[in-house]
Amino acid sequence: MSMLERGKISSLQMAIIMYPTILATGFIVLPSITAQGAHNDFWLTGLIPILSGIIAILVSTRLHEFYPQQTVIQASEQILGKIAGKIIGMGYLLFFLINSGFIVREYADFVKGNFLFKTPLLLIISVFILLAAIAVRGGLEMLTRSSVLFTIIFCFPLFFLLLLIPELDLRNIFPFLHHGITPVIKSAATPIAWTSEFFLITFFLPCLTDPAKAKKFVLISLLTVIMSLTYVNLITLFLLGTDIGNKSYPILVAFRYIRIGNFFENLESLLLAMWIVGNFVKIGVFYYATVLTCAQNFQLSDYRSTVFPIGILIIVFSLLSLPSLSVLVFYIKYVAPFYIVIYMILIPVLLLFIAKLRKSFNRESAR
Repeated sequence: MSMLERGKISSLQMAIIMYPTILATGFIVLPSITAQGAHNDFWLTGLIPILSGIIAILVSTRLHEFYPQQTVIQASEQILGKIAGKIIGMGYLLFFLINSGFIVREYADFVKGNFLFKTPLLLIISVFILLAAIAVRGGLEMLTRSSVLFTIIFCFPLFFLLLLIPELDLRNIFPFLHHGITPVIKSAATPIAWTSEFFLITFFLPCLTDPAKAKKFVLISLLTVIMSLTYVNLITLFLLGTDIGNKSYPILVAFRYIRIGNFFENLESLLLAMWIVGNFVKIGVFYYATVLTCAQNFQLSDYRSTVFPIGILIIVFSLLSLPSLSVLVFYIKYVAPFYIVIYMILIPVLLLFIAKLRKSFNRESAR
């Protein structure tokens, strides 16, 4: 790891950039998707994912304790052997490529469909990838410092939702659990996949200046994510009621409702700024994980040489694997919840279990 990345960041910086990494797309798509199944109880789906987030954080930090200078890609070869470890590494490489393409396409479809109507989709995607590639090629410190600054900008528009308080109807929360808890649990599958992405800290843990503080700060980041998601869910519920499931982007509708007099209105531009900077952080983290996975899996001496070729692959995946908005929605609702959890929780848990068995066996053999 030290040969590939010499940059150092703090645990606090890591925790800060994980906030938009989880929520950049979550604020936009999750309320509508969860409301379709859980109806007016969809706000509860923002609370359940705390469990998957805790598991992802604990597993990643525990693996780091066993293999302190290695990411999950390198540790898998130590745990499973060279061949099996390479297979796992290739699986993660494909996973990150597909997911990065999905993130970029989701970003581009939102921007084109709501703001830049006549701009070619390929141009929006290419410019975004180029900016992210420059940040990733600059190294971890450059990516992190720019991401921390953008995270502040990302959070700022959320406070404007408080201006909607006079428009909110608290009665929209009733009847409470009218359809039972089962629809809430089923609808929480997508948010669970989102918070499981906290496992991405495995790529930052070897570069921390204060690794002892990592778990505390990232758990705080997780709690902030859960609170923020529940906050947005409740605001949109109180504003729009059960009609949320029929809206593609409920938070966009909420921002269009904000108005003070005749001079403070049309604030959807704030949401666009929030969407751009938040997705820059998210794709930056996934992009960095992709190039690092590629370099470690193929034992390259420097990951920077792979940045632009992988950027081209991400563009290709974003255009070919998700040809339309309907396919994108189907992907988010039915596909992503399963395969993200497999790579972000199930495989890491299996690796940790085998690693513990190997450690116990080695201790018994040494006696």
